[in-house]
Amino acid sequence: MDVATHPHIVIAGVEPWGHARPLCAFATKVVQTRDVHVTLFTLPRILDRVKNEVARGFTAESLNRQNLIRIVALDNCAENLPSSASVAERLKAESRVFTGSFMSAYQLLLSGGSLTCFATKTEFCEVSSPTMLVVDLLNGHLAVLASQLAHNTATIYRFCSSMASSVLVSLSTCDFGGRSDCKERTHEIAQRTGQSIEEAAAELSQTFTDNIIKLPGLPALHHYELNPQDIRVRVCLALLVSCLTGPIQKSMMKGFMGMIWYTLTDSYAACDGGLIVTSPDVYEPAAIAALKASFAETKRNVWTLGPLTLSGGTHEAVNGEMAQADQAIEIKRFMDDVLHKYGEQSLVYISFGSMFWVPDFTKLDEFLIAGQILNHGSPFAQLPDMFKTKVVQSGLGLLSKWTPQQTVLIHPALGWFVTHCGHNSVLEAVSSGVPMICWPFTADQPLNALLLTNVHSVAYELVEVRTGPDGEKPLHRTGKAPIGTPEALRAEVHDEMIMIAKGWDVGGNARVEMDKMLDGMRVGSKL
Repeated sequence: MDVATHPHIVIAGVEPWGHARPLCAFATKVVQTRDVHVTLFTLPRILDRVKNEVARGFTAESLNRQNLIRIVALDNCAENLPSSASVAERLKAESRVFTGSFMSAYQLLLSGGSLTCFATKTEFCEVSSPTMLVVDLLNGHLAVLASQLAHNTATIYRFCSSMASSVLVSLSTCDFGGRSDCKERTHEIAQRTGQSIEEAAAELSQTFTDNIIKLPGLPALHHYELNPQDIRVRVCLALLVSCLTGPIQKSMMKGFMGMIWYTLTDSYAACDGGLIVTSPDVYEPAAIAALKASFAETKRNVWTLGPLTLSGGTHEAVNGEMAQADQAIEIKRFMDDVLHKYGEQSLVYISFGSMFWVPDFTKLDEFLIAGQILNHGSPFAQLPDMFKTKVVQSGLGLLSKWTPQQTVLIHPALGWFVTHCGHNSVLEAVSSGVPMICWPFTADQPLNALLLTNVHSVAYELVEVRTGPDGEKPLHRTGKAPIGTPEALRAEVHDEMIMIAKGWDVGGNARVEMDKMLDGMRVGSKL
């Protein structure tokens, strides 16, 4: 087959690593499967990280396949902004520049032109016209703009690195956690209150009701249970640049996520190909079946390609991920020491991802136990000096701003993973056979926790760590609300540790259920 006639997939990347990383894995797996050109657009700030992540998926024998992927950084530099510009204003300005850069580059590809990387000035020669455009959930407006081009030749797909259940929720009305009537409701609020569209959309995106949500394959829950932590942590979602630091006020983020929800329905409609979902069929079969049936009504597909993670067991994958961590050598030495001193499954890994952090640190301090790696990569992570000193002096813990998670998850010292239940983290843990303790914040995280604990029985969820007006309300499945005291949290941790010890013995219920799930995903072999 002539290289010039290879099909061509264009991927519109994003900056948050939880979304960017599975796109890298998607690009890698595409070229490992077929002779296909892939143009992966990204942003200058994460260009090197994206290149490193893609390279992890190739061995020395398969390097020729990597040449099919072109990684191109686009301009997103917002110039001439006043020094007083807020983070939200800067992010929106950068988004506008990136949108213009993407549309210019995409039209060049449609016309058979060449590309130049904004960051490195590397030139990429022309290839075949795009046959498929893949747009991340956070860049949905690009799908709308691309679909409006008269000369667009590509079928457009929405890339959802989230649960199928979460997508189903988004298709419902606002009162039940969805966005199908978001535009109408936003205009109604704006007209009634005199707010701008952005302000009204922000208000709507942060409003939770006590309505009951019923999803296929999941226990029913209140709408407000999708917001188990203080509303202030939702500004983390608006912080699309995880490298930014310093105090971020909710007012600075006003309207950012609201506008993403505002355009959600239009962006779904623009995807004439359908959806790519990173959930495996075996993980949430009922929700995936319902989602496929819903999109089939408009003759569109839903492709379930998960788990989209690169193999953590190869030399290239491990070294590539370790190279991204400043403390790589220290982390490896710490895990090996724990294994030597305390044996297998004696280490606890704690991470809330790159954007989330506990709004009440005292709850985390109450929970922490000896023998853990605490990842605190979020720009919202504020660790008291006294706490840092305690961890260092104990010799039983390690603090890390960025942890090579997939490598940590396959280390024999690891016993448990305390997670915010971001979809990538969950699938990486399940694929590695690591049990979880769930501490969800927002988005699809509460649904992941619900599925893992109440359906698959491979995890435990902490309820006493919930905060804020919604987090303090009763859970529908138990009828009980968190007590909210340090004593209640200590008691919950104590009781769950007893259940954990029994459930994960050989023959225990949790171990049996994990084996069933891994068998369905065809991951590994029984030990």
